Amino acid sequence: MNKSVTIPHQRILFHTTNMITILDKYIVKQLIGPFFFGFFLFVTIIAIDPLMYALQTTINNNVSMFVVFRWFLNRLPQDMIFTFPMSVLLTTLMVFGRMSKDSETIALKAGGINFYRILIPVMMFALSVTGMSIVFNELVVPASNKRARNIKRYEIMKLIDPKATENSIMRTSDGAFAYARKVYEKKGKMESVLLEYYDDKGTLQKRITASTAIWNGKMWTLNAVVKQDYSQIRDGIATPTTIPTLPMPLILEKPSDFARQSKRPNEMSYAELKERIDTYERTKFMDTTVMRVELAKKTSLPFASFFFAIIGASFGLTNNRSGAFIGFGVSILIIFMYYVLMSVFTALGKSAYLSPMLAAWMQNVISAFVGLKIVSRINK
Repeated sequence: MNKSVTIPHQRILFHTTNMITILDKYIVKQLIGPFFFGFFLFVTIIAIDPLMYALQTTINNNVSMFVVFRWFLNRLPQDMIFTFPMSVLLTTLMVFGRMSKDSETIALKAGGINFYRILIPVMMFALSVTGMSIVFNELVVPASNKRARNIKRYEIMKLIDPKATENSIMRTSDGAFAYARKVYEKKGKMESVLLEYYDDKGTLQKRITASTAIWNGKMWTLNAVVKQDYSQIRDGIATPTTIPTLPMPLILEKPSDFARQSKRPNEMSYAELKERIDTYERTKFMDTTVMRVELAKKTSLPFASFFFAIIGASFGLTNNRSGAFIGFGVSILIIFMYYVLMSVFTALGKSAYLSPMLAAWMQNVISAFVGLKIVSRINK
């Protein structure tokens, strides 16, 4: 007589949980090696163009190899930021292509594990790469781009940086139209300063001139000031008032804002670029559409790793012969299509045909839609 054996529910739950944990570790472990392979592969490919420029500069301009090598090392990180999503795509294509070829995914499905569950460790891996990409783009890329530009300007092209910016014009945060004959950014000093305040109808309300303006790190102070108030005068000229020093706490702009020898968007962190956009919009100094697109791209590009992981994993399962060479070819095709879309939407955003956020993220939205569509078909 056969006796039935009852397995405790807790034991079944422990066995299932332990199996899932092993599965997560196994998939992540499979992803690490190909990721570093793809990363160094794409970095090598991307480095060819700046490397050729470095060699030509050394030969044609008689520049020290050490100087050119320093420029090359600082120039490379801005291209490396593109290799993170590219590497994730190649990695998932290779790993899941091999798993499909070896029937590992069939065994997992037979064990009751659907493809959505298999994607969880892949998405966690992609999110970790996204995090690394964001940190790299914030802490490494801006500073290296600034150094690369300075090395190229001053050590390769032998350009001389002017000590002062001349004829600076901008609208300040207190509503004044400001003019400075000279701005010494490093000294925190301006010479021959003129501030004019107008009402909503364009009528001059107040004019302030100063011999110099000094920045103490928190606030501007005008020296040898002549102030004229036109708000109570309908005809004639306002009587000038001489003031030795005049603090200007409402002018929040820094010397770098007046100097306008400012960093380029790719030389600034997210916070720095956001601060500049807020300053320009507050003072109505200039249109910030282009800068807002660049700001949004600082997050959209790193997150491409997440969407590429979904596409790579799902596409890898649809091609049982996806080896290293086929995976590389497919990844190049997908990457090409992605960056073409990114270029098109970026141009539309900078031309104000799309909102900056939509222009920066549209290619990611399309990638997510395509990836989830393939996943839903595989999981049926």
